[in-house]
Amino acid sequence: MLDRVLSAALAGCLFLILGTPAFAYYSKDSYEAEVTFTSQVEIAEDAPDYILLPSYINRQLLYLAGPLQAAPRKAAAKNDAKVDVLGKHRDGKTGKLYVRYRYTGTFVLDNGLQDVVKIRLPLNLDEVWERSTDKCFSWGEKYRMAYFWAPLNKGCPLVEGVDYSTADGTIVARRPNTANTAPAYERLSNRNGEMRIVLTFGADEDRNGKSAPDKSNTDYNAGNYREIRKFLLGQGFAVRTVPADERERECGTSKSLAASPGFVEEFIRKDGARTVVARLFWGVTNIGEDSVAFFCMAKEAAERGSMFLYAGHSRVGLLDLIYMGEQIGTPIRMNKEQYQIYAFFGCSSYSYYNLSYFAAKATTLDPEGTRNASIITNGITGSFGSMVDFTTKTLKPIFNWSASGTRATWQEIMNSYSERFLTGVNGDQ
Repeated sequence: MLDRVLSAALAGCLFLILGTPAFAYYSKDSYEAEVTFTSQVEIAEDAPDYILLPSYINRQLLYLAGPLQAAPRKAAAKNDAKVDVLGKHRDGKTGKLYVRYRYTGTFVLDNGLQDVVKIRLPLNLDEVWERSTDKCFSWGEKYRMAYFWAPLNKGCPLVEGVDYSTADGTIVARRPNTANTAPAYERLSNRNGEMRIVLTFGADEDRNGKSAPDKSNTDYNAGNYREIRKFLLGQGFAVRTVPADERERECGTSKSLAASPGFVEEFIRKDGARTVVARLFWGVTNIGEDSVAFFCMAKEAAERGSMFLYAGHSRVGLLDLIYMGEQIGTPIRMNKEQYQIYAFFGCSSYSYYNLSYFAAKATTLDPEGTRNASIITNGITGSFGSMVDFTTKTLKPIFNWSASGTRATWQEIMNSYSERFLTGVNGDQ
């Protein structure tokens, strides 16, 4: 059922024109390249041509991420592909009707993948869902969804050539990683000499996000929130709690936060003439009204922030600026003049929170939106156990620069992370 919901949400998003900008990129364990492959998907006998693209091919491509990240050498697709339909054909042995297509798009690839990446996709989208067991998904007992589909898993009953096909994705137009680049430190502060940082920790289980983080001993991210709180206090920040009614007024939302207010603390430190303000959020970061408090934090970051760090479930791309503004009841208007750093430490945020956030920063003088934005993403599923490491090692160089002027490069920051999730910085100029 979930793959059908995701298909409706993402329908049409994979059929873009060529010419998508190639952003500068750096990662210690991955690189970007163009990947092309040919695939096919079974279609209904009475399927009219005009629904072939948005329905069958898009639904099939929802399964792309699972096998790519389950492979020994991992990869992820950016949401920028061009799909050319090659035509329909009938299998001479089975009589089944297929549509064939060619896919060309940007991938982030493990450094060990140099020539070919194996592409495994289901053939009949309804039958494969029914024939798949929990063994056919990574963490299948909890996450039985297209994103985690993994037909090569031990115990999965799916058969190659019957349930899914394998194609060789050719790696072409490899893009070199950047070298000796750095955040635009001086432009992180606003005109008032204030650097505002929004740190958001989404509950692993939504029900836990409705309680204060010190009340949850079972939720992974509640513990991470507490660790980051200690980190900020250790960095010399003073702290206060920000009540829900204050956040409502600042957000301008027409919806009350009372039912799911989240928990926000504000940390302040003076570094000479500069004031560093960090707001730390804990709560529900899903879709729907229970997440309005989080959407307000995203609005604060987009409109007033210098940095926005998200740690939680990726929500497969549905934490979109336009969508969140609609849920709040007031548009989120990205500050196009402020240089900002975004960091998404979730599942494959490379695929979901890359193009749209740069597009929101774009101006006539900066059509790609990269001059005033750097975006850190995971290519594959991260872990809650890594989020403290990612968060502290992203923040510490910023705090050090603010206090003493030391300038860590992007390469040093990316290389400092302890875990390997094809994590990289996009728009690295």
